[in-house]
Amino acid sequence: MSKASVGKMVWIAFLLMAATDECLSQTTAPVAGSNLFVAWFTKYWYLIVPLAVILLVTYVMIALGMRFAARVMHMQSVVNHRVMGTDLAERVLRTGQPAVATVLESYDTGMRVARIYILVRLKFQVQPEDGLATYEAELVAPISPVKLADFAPGRSVKLRFDPLSHEIAIDQPMR
Repeated sequence: MSKASVGKMVWIAFLLMAATDECLSQTTAPVAGSNLFVAWFTKYWYLIVPLAVILLVTYVMIALGMRFAARVMHMQSVVNHRVMGTDLAERVLRTGQPAVATVLESYDTGMRVARIYILVRLKFQVQPEDGLATYEAELVAPISPVKLADFAPGRSVKLRFDPLSHEIAIDQPMR
C-alpha cells in the first residue's frame, strides 16, 4: 500500500470522527431538510468503525490481488522468453556468422506460445557461407502458422551460427 493511499484513508477516518463528534455534540434532533449525512451519523454512529474496517480490508485485498496478478504476468513473460530461447537467439543473431541451412525434419512439439505461435522442433543441415564444414543442428522455434510452410523439410532457411559452439538462430521472418 502506498503512502498516498494510507494518507487518504487516515484523512477519511479523521473526517468521519469529526462528523461523529459534531453529530454527538448537537442537542437538538435534526430538522427535516437538514443534512442527511449528519442525520445518518447521529442515528448510526456506532457503525463507523466496522464500515471503515470493511473498506480498509477491501482496499488491501484489491491491492494484494493486483500485485499478485502483476507478478504472475511477469513470470509468464519470463517463461515465454526462456521457452522461445530469445536471449540465446538475440546473441547469436548479433554476433554469429551467416549460413544457409536445409530443413531435414520438422515437427510440432504440441506446445504454443502466446496462444498463436507453434513451437516446432527443426533439424537442419547447416552450410556455413565461409567454407567451413557442414553440420547438423536442432532448434525449437516459435513459428507462426502462416510461415509454417517455409520450414517444411527440403526448404532452405537463412541462419546465423556461432562457429565455436555451433548454436544457431533463424535469420528470416518466423512470424
